[in-house]
Amino acid sequence: MTLEEHPGTWTYDPEAKAAYIYLRGPIAPGDVARTVMVDSPMVNFDLDESGRVIGIEILAAWPGE
Repeated sequence: MTLEEHPGTWTYDPEAKAAYIYLRGPIAPGDVARTVMVDSPMVNFDLDESGRVIGIEILAAWPGE
């Protein structure tokens, strides 16, 4: 298996206790066609029109908070 490296960024909002991982760079308004939610821990996958994951939100307190 060959692993590919892709640039990505992430943010953390301490008030919301939520991290967001951008898999394909910034997400413009309207780029998210659907969000798939998974419970325990709370994880949301944002998908584009083709069903590809373009971002991941993780709702959990930062370690040490």
